[in-house]
Amino acid sequence: MPQSYRRTILITGSTDGPGKQAALELASHYDANFVIVHGKTKEKCQETVDYITSECKIEGKGNVDFVAADFSDLKQVSRMCEEITIRFPDLNVLVCNASVLQSRRALSKDGHEMMFQVNHLAHFLLCNRLLQTLNTNEPSKLIMVGSVLHSFNSLDFEDMMCSKVYEKYMQFSRTTLMNHLTAFHLHSMLVHRYGCLHYRVTSNVVELGQKTERKHRPGGLSASAPALPTVGSGVATLMQLIESPGMEKISGKYFDCHGKQIRSSSDATDERLQNRLWEFSEALCKEFL
Repeated sequence: MPQSYRRTILITGSTDGPGKQAALELASHYDANFVIVHGKTKEKCQETVDYITSECKIEGKGNVDFVAADFSDLKQVSRMCEEITIRFPDLNVLVCNASVLQSRRALSKDGHEMMFQVNHLAHFLLCNRLLQTLNTNEPSKLIMVGSVLHSFNSLDFEDMMCSKVYEKYMQFSRTTLMNHLTAFHLHSMLVHRYGCLHYRVTSNVVELGQKTERKHRPGGLSASAPALPTVGSGVATLMQLIESPGMEKISGKYFDCHGKQIRSSSDATDERLQNRLWEFSEALCKEFL
């Protein structure tokens, strides 16, 4: 169990791509951050933890651990939530990054369209189940990974599982919109509950962009350091959102991969649409909430 760390950070989908890079960069600040890697299998997670500890030259037990769960199975997501609350009770940063892009329509173990479940519904369940832990460990941060693609397509509540029409980029775009809607609904819900003068949990959206490589040095650099541009710009923005004290009162915002605060689409900020998606998702997760 992590002890005396300023931040305990869970990043879903962090065994490859920008999620892995973010875990590596955050773990390099080993005096402040405890990083929880998430992946589909224990083997892949352990491989990632070994890579990070080697790159950061972390000795002993270190400040990196993992949880494994297949997001195509809500029972596994539910068990993962239980595991996190027991093993990592100090969790105060949740980064919802995991996603898939399916060329052909497929169903999850729960009978839902695969991208809908992995990209959106699993994170919806995760946020709901871990919100109390985040709230207890205030100030906490909930960050959804989004994309400019969220503005390309609207939701079709008559065909959320794409049984009538399936096109992979259209559905990926829609699940990205769902992430924006969920993050902003959580923001509104938390403001209503606690007021805007004291954010116990902030909820924002960030675009990560693509992974870039750099020679990693243990000890790391601050997110504002001049030498950091070799890190993927979206990962640098994510690090600023997580580590900067000035971000503790920023909530309900969308940041592009260059750190610029931009507007989400009119659909993403539509409160009626946020409520409708929330109720739809809640009904599908009721067994686990």
